[in-house]
Amino acid sequence: PALAFALSNAAPNPFNPATTLRFTLPAASHVQLRLYNVQGRLVRTLERDQLFSAGHHEMSWNATDDQGCTVSSGLYFARLISGGQVEMRKLILVK
Repeated sequence: PALAFALSNAAPNPFNPATTLRFTLPAASHVQLRLYNVQGRLVRTLERDQLFSAGHHEMSWNATDDQGCTVSSGLYFARLISGGQVEMRKLILVK
């Protein structure tokens, strides 16, 4: 069966101190994977515009921002953009 573009639910979720984001690409493409807080502010860029092969991939987030500071407990959103498609998932950090 053909692979479909997808961002799976983070695991574990809720999490502390880290969670894993898994995604699937049907074809090789550039990926942006960013994390936002509940106010919509960019917190962390995990991938800016990296080329990934088709298939299954995973990345971890250790609840830090782009400056390396630990973020506070709360609701966050992971946004995956690739090949003109976008998916978002909720993440809950509990300390």
